Amino acid sequence: MKIMVKTCFSTNQARIFTALLLTGILSVTSGLTLIKGATAGSANFSLETSNEVSKDNIKSNRLPRPVANAVLQDLARRQGISTRELKITNYSQQTWGNGCLGLPQPDEGCTEALVTGWRVVVSNGKQNWIYHTTNDGRSLRLASPNTPSDKLPTSVKNAVLQVASRRLQQLISQLTIVESQQQTWKNGCLELASADEFCTQALVPGWRVVVGGREQTLVYHTNQTGSIVRLNEKANQSTLTPVQIPVSDLPPPLDRDVVFRQISSGGFAGRTYETILLKNGQLIRVRIGDANDSERSVRRVSVQQVRQFLRSLERYKFTQFRNLSYPAPSGAADFITYTFTSQKNTVQYNDISQNNLPSNLQLVVKAWNQITASAQ
Repeated sequence: MKIMVKTCFSTNQARIFTALLLTGILSVTSGLTLIKGATAGSANFSLETSNEVSKDNIKSNRLPRPVANAVLQDLARRQGISTRELKITNYSQQTWGNGCLGLPQPDEGCTEALVTGWRVVVSNGKQNWIYHTTNDGRSLRLASPNTPSDKLPTSVKNAVLQVASRRLQQLISQLTIVESQQQTWKNGCLELASADEFCTQALVPGWRVVVGGREQTLVYHTNQTGSIVRLNEKANQSTLTPVQIPVSDLPPPLDRDVVFRQISSGGFAGRTYETILLKNGQLIRVRIGDANDSERSVRRVSVQQVRQFLRSLERYKFTQFRNLSYPAPSGAADFITYTFTSQKNTVQYNDISQNNLPSNLQLVVKAWNQITASAQ
C-alpha cells in the first residue's frame, strides 16, 4: 500500500513538474516574442520618425499637413465654400498660455497650462482669418480677422526700431517692421538667456518682431510693453544666395495692360494659380489647367492702389532682383513656389525661405499681399 501511494505520488509529481516545465517554456517563448515585437515596433517607429523629419525638410516649424487640413476644412465649413478657394498665407509655431489657446470665450474657464501649437493665417484673397491650434490640429479656435491684440503696440514698435537702429547703424526711417507676432515666453529672459543667467520661471506675454534693414534682418523678443527687448542671435536671418533663372525657364513677358503677375505652384494641393494685376485695377486669378475655368475670379482695386504698388516696386528696388531665384532647401517637399513678374524682371522664391529673403524683397511680397487682400 505504501508502495502504491509512493508510486502515485511520484507520478503526480512528475506530471506537475512536466506541466510547470512546459509553462515555463511557453512563458519564455512568449516573452521572446514580445521582446521581438517590441524591438520591431521600435525600429518601425524610428524609421517613420526619420521619414517624417526628412519630409518636413529638417525644419521643426514646418506646418503639419493635418493642421493645415483641419484649419482649411473648418473655415470652408464656416464660410460655406470650397477649400480650393482658400490658401494658407502664413503660419508660425506658438506656445499658448492656456487650454483656450489664448482665445477664451466670455466667462470661460481655461486650464492654466502651456499648450504648444500653431498660429495659422488663411486667406481667400479678399479676407484673412487667424486660427490658433494645438500641435496636431485636433483643437483649434478662430480669432477675429482684425483682432486688436494682434496689432503691434506703438511702444513695442518704437523700442524695437530704436534698438535695431543702433545695432545696424541705420536711421529708423531706413528700417521696416517686416513681421510681428504675439508670443507667450516661458521665462523672464524671453527664452534668450545668456550663459549662467538666472531666469524667473514665469509666463511672459510679449512679441516676436522681425526688423528689416538694408542688408540684414533682425529678430527681437520683447515683453508686452517693449520695456524689455532682446535680440535673438540664433534667429538673425542672413540673406539667401540666389541663382540665376535660366532664360529657357523664364515665364512669358507681360502684356502691355498687365502691371504685375504672380504664379504660385506646389503646396499641399499641388495646383498652379496665376494672378495678374491690370493697369485699370482688375485682379484676375485663374487655375492653370482648369478646363472649365471654374475657379476664375475677377476682383478690383483702385487705380490709386495700383500706382502705390508700382511706387513700392521702385522704392524697394525690385529690379535689383532681376531674374533671380531663391531656391528651397535641398530635400524640401510640399512647399509653394512663387514667381513674381513685372514689366522689367522676374523673381522666384518659396514659402519655406520667405523669411530669409532680402528685406526689400520681403517688402515687395508684403505690398503684393496687401493688394490681393484688399481687392473686392
